[in-house]
Amino acid sequence: MTKSCLPAFPLVVFGVVEPVLLIWAYIVALRDPTAFFAAQAPNFPLPLPVVSVSEPEPVEPVIPPQALVLLLQLVNVYLLLAGLAVVCSWTPHASVARGYLVVVALADYGHIWACYRGVGAELFWNTAEWNDMLWGGVGVSLALNVVRWFTVLGAFGALGGPRGPGGKKKKNV
Repeated sequence: MTKSCLPAFPLVVFGVVEPVLLIWAYIVALRDPTAFFAAQAPNFPLPLPVVSVSEPEPVEPVIPPQALVLLLQLVNVYLLLAGLAVVCSWTPHASVARGYLVVVALADYGHIWACYRGVGAELFWNTAEWNDMLWGGVGVSLALNVVRWFTVLGAFGALGGPRGPGGKKKKNV
């Protein structure tokens, strides 16, 4: 059984909770891509397609095929990140876990900026108007970012590594 080099709290956060959240987002998006797409920017409704007089039935909002392709690619990245989070969190190699945490911490800033850019400054700074999608995109990303940096800096304990007989670190060959 592989023993993680991460201390217990960050291991649970990055090796269990974060992958579960990413898989949950993947499933939610696949179940209703239009709703997932629309929820990315609350207070900005999707335009409805033109309804003809001959078809007065209510019509669901639609997203263009280009947006659907990008959305499905995005959620595929969520699934990829879930797998990487598990692999890189449950590794005995501290350098792998540390490198993963730094790279993902830096990527968090791009994720948060994308939310800011998409919804605009007024909504971004008005947390009372946020929906669950914006809380996940900004709030959860920011919280995970803080825990990532604290983990890298050793606030939860030192990152362990492969150990040989007598508790001495093995040299990577």
